[in-house]
Amino acid sequence: MTSPSAVPPGGTVSDYYSSLGPLLQMAWDDNFHFGYWDGPSDTRSVQEATDRFTDLLIERLRVGPGDRVLDVGCGIGKPAMRLASATGAGVLGITISELQVKQATESARLAELSDRVAFQYADAMAMPFGDGSFDAVLAFESINHMDRPTALREMARVLRPGGRVVLTDVTPPGDGSYQPDDDPAVVTSLTRLEDWPGLVGDAGLVLDELTDVTENTKDTANRMIDGILRCRREFEARHGVSVQEVLDAAKSALPTVPSAGCAIVVAHKP
Repeated sequence: MTSPSAVPPGGTVSDYYSSLGPLLQMAWDDNFHFGYWDGPSDTRSVQEATDRFTDLLIERLRVGPGDRVLDVGCGIGKPAMRLASATGAGVLGITISELQVKQATESARLAELSDRVAFQYADAMAMPFGDGSFDAVLAFESINHMDRPTALREMARVLRPGGRVVLTDVTPPGDGSYQPDDDPAVVTSLTRLEDWPGLVGDAGLVLDELTDVTENTKDTANRMIDGILRCRREFEARHGVSVQEVLDAAKSALPTVPSAGCAIVVAHKP
């Protein structure tokens, strides 16, 4: 695995995950997304909670054997492989990180899923696929790195009529403290829950579900910090870079906001 380094000024989403990814894998899980817990008394591990969140989205996709699913912003492939195993559907994951493509492809090979799961480099805002190429689209905590209207129009274009889009997005706190940042080094943005009906409609999709799951995901930050503290020495010895350097670089690429929520969005193409 390539050793992490600081995200360069004006860095891309790919730079961000090349820097932070190895730490996330060690401190969190191969799922680069929120965990889902029932509340403070829920004792599920991070792996169990992140897999559970994946399962909640898989249920909403409503796919099975013979269906073709596009995983937009696939990370290192764990949700795509879980989706294929659970449903029998074929899954293609796309990412703008060549490193993630290599890691995900190797993981699928080791899991003996290469016949049903593949990964490739592609820009979700200008996808190299024909109209109606997929039966469903998954975007798991990735659209926050994109221009949402553009990405949604592309998802709608490559989706067959009747197909579903299932995604999660990061939402700002309700106190109005978040302001969009024009700094090119910031690689993510937050959008209010109430903006989603308009975004979905403008893309030519029909909204089926909009659910605020902030109460179920809000423990993610604290648990991630705990994981980083536990693996700090091992990470620094293995990669030769301090955790603080990696976190400082990641922080400079994120919006300045005290806390963030999470929403599930489900829509279909009429």
